[in-house]
Amino acid sequence: MYYTVRASAATPLYDVPCRVTSSLADFAAVTVDKVAKLIRSAPNKTCQLDPAPTWLVKDTSRLLSPLVSLLIKESLTMGCFPAEFKAIVRPLLKKDGVDLTDLKNYRPVSNLPFFS
Repeated sequence: MYYTVRASAATPLYDVPCRVTSSLADFAAVTVDKVAKLIRSAPNKTCQLDPAPTWLVKDTSRLLSPLVSLLIKESLTMGCFPAEFKAIVRPLLKKDGVDLTDLKNYRPVSNLPFFS
C-alpha cells in the first residue's frame, strides 16, 4: 500500500510504501522550533547511510525543520516509519580465529541515519 505525502502545494508528492496496521490519533504535534533545536543540539556524528554530513544538516536546520516536523507528524498519524530511516544492523566478528558458523562469535552493530 502506498500513501502520498504532500509538504505544500509547491513541493512534489512522494509515495511512501507502508503497510499500516494501526495509527496514532492522539499525540502532541512536534513544533518546527523544537525540531530545529533538536537538530542543532545533536552530536556531529555522521553515519554512512546519511546523504549529507551532519554539520551541513545542522547549518541548514532552519530550512529543513519544517519538512522534518511534517515527516514526524505524518509518520505518527499513519503509523508508518519510512524504511529509509530504519537502522541497518550488520554482524561483526568479535575476534579473529573463532568458529565463523557460531552466532555467539558475532555482535550486532547498527548504523542509524541522522534523522532517525
